[in-house]
Amino acid sequence: MASVTTSALTELGGKYVLNRDAKGADNDIADQKNVLSGTGTIYLIEIDNEANSSTVYLKIRDNTDFQPSVSTANGAGTPDYSFIAPAFTKMCFSFPAGLAIASGLSYWVTTSAAVGTSANASSAVIVKILCA
Repeated sequence: MASVTTSALTELGGKYVLNRDAKGADNDIADQKNVLSGTGTIYLIEIDNEANSSTVYLKIRDNTDFQPSVSTANGAGTPDYSFIAPAFTKMCFSFPAGLAIASGLSYWVTTSAAVGTSANASSAVIVKILCA
């Protein structure tokens, strides 16, 4: 399923990004690039990994258009932020002061913390992001 961004939700956040099957492989993530259409502030992230028997990592890049790194060297596709969700869990990360996104919010989900890994999880990973 594609990323869906909804506007005008609450006083805390005006945009809600929902992806019911977040991916990591570059050919699968076109709808996960620049989901805010510019700048924004992240206040809450939820990663639902309850359907998987392996740990997953949500990686966020502050960029409008990028390709995840395909090597272990830091470079253009290196994430700016990385969040872990262990197997069979749902994790929630809150940022009361906000996590500023200066260029654009792009993200992907992989099964490894290593830079250069883009393997998709075996089952759907649900990602929710509340932004302003």
